[in-house]
Amino acid sequence: MDIPTIHPSRLKPGDSVAIVAPAGPIEHRDSLNLGISALERMGFRVRFDERIFQSFHYLAGTDADRAEELMRAFEDPEVRAIVGLRGGYGCSRLMPFLQERRFRSFPKLFMGFSDLTTLHMFFRRRFGWITIHGPMAVTLGKLALDQESHLLSLLTDPEYHPLLSFDQLESWKPGIAEGVLAGGCLSIVEASIGTPYEIKTEGKILFLEDQGEPPYRLDRMLTHLRLAGKLEGISGLLLGDFLDCDLYQGDSSHKQGGYTSKEALQQILEDLNIPILAGFPAGHGSVNWALPLGLKVRIDANSRAVEFLASTVI
Repeated sequence: MDIPTIHPSRLKPGDSVAIVAPAGPIEHRDSLNLGISALERMGFRVRFDERIFQSFHYLAGTDADRAEELMRAFEDPEVRAIVGLRGGYGCSRLMPFLQERRFRSFPKLFMGFSDLTTLHMFFRRRFGWITIHGPMAVTLGKLALDQESHLLSLLTDPEYHPLLSFDQLESWKPGIAEGVLAGGCLSIVEASIGTPYEIKTEGKILFLEDQGEPPYRLDRMLTHLRLAGKLEGISGLLLGDFLDCDLYQGDSSHKQGGYTSKEALQQILEDLNIPILAGFPAGHGSVNWALPLGLKVRIDANSRAVEFLASTVI
């Protein structure tokens, strides 16, 4: 049984947003500066510690340092929201260092995607928090005006219940489904199986996206989710971008004769008798519409639309 859902408090003009680096490092600050400008344009103050520029192999500093930074951001009374610097890899390595007592009393807006899917699942599983699968500090500066307006409303407006529809949405299985939205990056969702933050999917609308995974690996991960029972009992499936998943950097024999990622996804999902809506513009691409994980939504695969049935913030 799920624990009660906790909505974060809305942001107000002048509130402080902290940028943290729980995963990979950055080499250049240009994209970060654009992201900071975007947050300031929305009316927020931006805070970060120079620690986010540390680099330890393929990580933004040691596990202990990255975990401590994350916990301090939640404990800081002046910080109202936390945004990840970037993805990459490393969030799963934080788990042994995260002290739940240092989070539990401080539900705050938390946003990121990719490897930060691990933290979304952790916060949901342990605390029942609604978090936002959305742009990070190095990608915020790339948002178009409509995406930025949507994000700002998610963060600030307790009455914002959007109905989102896009030309590229495809109905793979007709029908209408309601449920709490769960998921994120497919490879990270699959990697959660067997961990203390393992995703719970029963009765949920499962959202999945990924980048750079060729068709056979998408097949393998979805098959693992199926064998683990994670596709049983879901109310509906919302598929985001699968960027560069038809390319393979390696032996040409793995290209599988032009077998595409779309064909792989459709084949492995074809016997699910639930609404499936594909092509939602969220994920690793330059267009990344923010989605509140933990919020009840309705997907309509007939009219190709997604409706938020509650507000993200209170």
